Amino acid sequence: MLTDQRHQLIRDRLAAEGSVLAGELASHFGVSEDTVRRDLRELAKAGLCRRVYGGAVASAPFATVPVGQRASHAAEEKTRLARATVALLARGQTLFIDSGTTNAAIARAIPRDLDLTVATNSLEIASVLSDHALIELIVLGGRFDRHLGACVGADTLAAVAQLGADLFILGSCGLDVSRGVTAFVSAEAEVKRAMARNSAGIVIAVTSDKLATAAPYRVAGAETIRHLVVEKTAPPAILADFERQGAEIHLA
Repeated sequence: MLTDQRHQLIRDRLAAEGSVLAGELASHFGVSEDTVRRDLRELAKAGLCRRVYGGAVASAPFATVPVGQRASHAAEEKTRLARATVALLARGQTLFIDSGTTNAAIARAIPRDLDLTVATNSLEIASVLSDHALIELIVLGGRFDRHLGACVGADTLAAVAQLGADLFILGSCGLDVSRGVTAFVSAEAEVKRAMARNSAGIVIAVTSDKLATAAPYRVAGAETIRHLVVEKTAPPAILADFERQGAEIHLA
């Protein structure tokens, strides 16, 4: 495969997914990781991505890709993550669930016989849970951002401030043991931070392509994660780093 072809495919994946892993790209292209790292350096120099440990993230916010276009990415993996995540829930809990395609899969996987209180700023998640007879649903209103598929801004933050949750199921754009949980959009990160402050524990379910990557806006430190739900193929060394920070690892 020619260099220009690799560069275009990397740009396409960054546009669709927001991040890439060097090892995964090397395997996909049938080239060495050194070759992929050189590709990423060239793309970063051109301002087309930003290098992070293990790969790269998109220079432009991933949220410029509407949430509906991201839903089909890694759909099977997200379904497995969702099943493992809902196994952590207990009857009577109050949850914050923010926006994201993995979190939407989690909402769909919540058993119909589980009574919960769920507060969300995601219209998709609110719609998924709207006919769940045992869930008390709280929709955190505010300015709707169609690219995020969620409400953000002052009104949303005020609504979050009135609540406390047992768990916050946090949708992560990037997750790195040193940078912690990060997001691509400032307003989105602000809502996530508010939910984290008002929660007794954080749960993150994340596909492997987001591990060891970072977006521009910090949400929470790695030490705040109580449960980390990942694919069975997730790199053991990275998981060990999160365990040392106090996270309980769950393989899906």
